[in-house]
Amino acid sequence: MNSRWPRLGFIICLFLAASAALASSEQKLIFRSALDTPAAQYSQALLSEAYKAMGIPVEFITVPLGRSLIESNRGNLSGELARVLEATQSYPNLRAVPYVLFDTDVNLYVNQTKCAGCSFSTVNSVVYIRGAVILENMLQALPSDIKLIQAADTAAARQLYEQQKVDAALFVAYSLPEQPQGFDSMMQTLKTVPDYHMLHKRYQPLLQALAKTLFKLEADGTAARLRQQFGVASPKHQLQSHLSQPVAEFH
Repeated sequence: MNSRWPRLGFIICLFLAASAALASSEQKLIFRSALDTPAAQYSQALLSEAYKAMGIPVEFITVPLGRSLIESNRGNLSGELARVLEATQSYPNLRAVPYVLFDTDVNLYVNQTKCAGCSFSTVNSVVYIRGAVILENMLQALPSDIKLIQAADTAAARQLYEQQKVDAALFVAYSLPEQPQGFDSMMQTLKTVPDYHMLHKRYQPLLQALAKTLFKLEADGTAARLRQQFGVASPKHQLQSHLSQPVAEFH
């Protein structure tokens, strides 16, 4: 009987700390709206459900992908919708919620008509989405003579590739829905890492309460329903619900 009181007290304290963190700052949390990819749209839908269950109002606004990290790190945005953990290395004011939203596949598409047999390090040109941290870090390792072309979003990158204006396209958490017309295309998954929701450090007291809510949505089938709706696969590995620290990669 008495063993229940420490756990109950912990839950009450967690709730009060989360409420205090929200009350002492904005009344509403503000995030960048989802990109035009299934994984991002799924994340926005799931997080909307989680914050609603917690009684916390949220708003999603249009912000360039690269700019949102800067504004989130400054605290002008409440955090990031979904990012890989390595983003916190360059933006140290962000804290990851210990719940895997989805697995991020980094997919390379190469035009085999223009660049037959080319690999990631031997293509002449590659388009990628500006602000995608995982892509930008990978591209730094490429030879300096490879032409790197930035696109504002997935649709713009796809258009450049399908119009054969570049040899290759690098996408994160996105796959072309069909084979491009007019040329042979080869896809290779270069890397897979987990994505997490992130909050500015002033909302740190919310992290565990939000993770607990997300695990509840996992348990009651809400997450599975939304994954089916948006066509997003379950993460290959999910954290244990008692863990307080996210991990960058699963081995």
